[in-house]
Amino acid sequence: MRHPVTGRWRGSARLAGAALLTLVATGASAADRLAPLLACRALTDDAARLACFDRESTTLAPAVAKPALSPEQKFGLDPRALAAKEAEQGQPRSDVDALESKLVAVRAAPDGRHVFTLDNGQVWRQLQPGSDLLLQAGDAIKIVRGALGSFLLTAPGPRSCKVMRVR
Repeated sequence: MRHPVTGRWRGSARLAGAALLTLVATGASAADRLAPLLACRALTDDAARLACFDRESTTLAPAVAKPALSPEQKFGLDPRALAAKEAEQGQPRSDVDALESKLVAVRAAPDGRHVFTLDNGQVWRQLQPGSDLLLQAGDAIKIVRGALGSFLLTAPGPRSCKVMRVR
């Protein structure tokens, strides 16, 4: 994004700062390592200058490894969102068929459906209103993978309802 007053790209200073920190951490000669990055400043075309900064800063800054998503964190995510997160983190896909957790909170939405907050931070919403689950905070539940990408929340006893993950 361009700065409204100077007209320069906003990310350039951040990239240069990250590159400089990397140089200090690795102990390399600053002149040798910064020369290609500093040459980018001479480019007059904005797009070419930004591309140059991006290219040169990636060679200077080490890749920051993101922590891998646990199978529990992946469970119930939309397949496209899950594929994007896994590709972003460079990790292979692994499916989980069930999740056992405790309820932290249960609340009724205005449309009559229930919203369930689990102890792992996930939030699930009931798909059809009018269930007689009678769940409350502290209850142990299990969410299992159903047919065609659906999920079924089962409570202690014979009661269950279809749910979808909200976050």
